[in-house]
Amino acid sequence: MADLEQKRRTVRVLELLTESFEAHRRGDDEGFRRALDEAAVLDPFAVHGIRGGIVIGEIPNPERDWLLWAEYVQVNREGLARMETGERDG
Repeated sequence: MADLEQKRRTVRVLELLTESFEAHRRGDDEGFRRALDEAAVLDPFAVHGIRGGIVIGEIPNPERDWLLWAEYVQVNREGLARMETGERDG
């Protein structure tokens, strides 16, 4: 159950980071900051890990390759869905 809860938090952090990057692209500084702050409160370790992964190239950089970032987020959502299905079936 702990792994499932962590995956839920990680996926939510990815969604919040997506919101943050989208707000930044629109020039919405308040939305950018709000989404980042919410992600940092929800799971600071996930935020740190994702940012580190972006820096070292293990995770796509949304500023450089938005489509690859969106695919990465979707793959994580699908992984969460599989975990949740397994939890219900298990």
